[in-house]
Amino acid sequence: MTLDAGFNEVFFTDVRIPATNIVGKRGQGWLVANKTLVHERGSLGDPAKMVSRFNKLVELMKTETIDGQRAIDKPVYRDRLMKIQGKVLALKAHGLRLLSARLNKGQDVALATMIVKLYGTEMRYELESLAIDVMGELGTLYEDSPHLRNGGGWQYAYMYYLGLIIGGGTSQIQKNIISERGLGMPKEPKVKEA
Repeated sequence: MTLDAGFNEVFFTDVRIPATNIVGKRGQGWLVANKTLVHERGSLGDPAKMVSRFNKLVELMKTETIDGQRAIDKPVYRDRLMKIQGKVLALKAHGLRLLSARLNKGQDVALATMIVKLYGTEMRYELESLAIDVMGELGTLYEDSPHLRNGGGWQYAYMYYLGLIIGGGTSQIQKNIISERGLGMPKEPKVKEA
């Protein structure tokens, strides 16, 4: 999707690992994988990075024009920008709440980091989508077109965050986990196989 080798899927078939290389105890692979995912999920909605990217979007909207008018002066785009700004501020407040919880030892923040992953990746994709829309037809350009803005960084991020909505646990999986573990809702019914 991003035309970058770092965005990929790896399959291991018939792989054998020496017992000395097992992380944790035998049979605890899912536990180890989940601990890794908690760390990964928590880093996907970094409020500081989100604020920085939002500021770049504001600058883009001040320079891009549509029918001779700056994109930021168009009500439909400015409205979308303000909604994103509200979400950025909410993510920043959530980040401060998480920091406080970590400082007060003993508080479990695993569920809260899932919220960061869900909210952060979907919000970042929304932010990148606005940039693509603001650029109009130039937003569809890729690779080495002479008309790319910022070296294609907006297009790259747009596809990258679409991938992150899937990677590290899809948004649908995150919502299920949050509802079941965080809100105590019943598990999603399993389809009976025939």
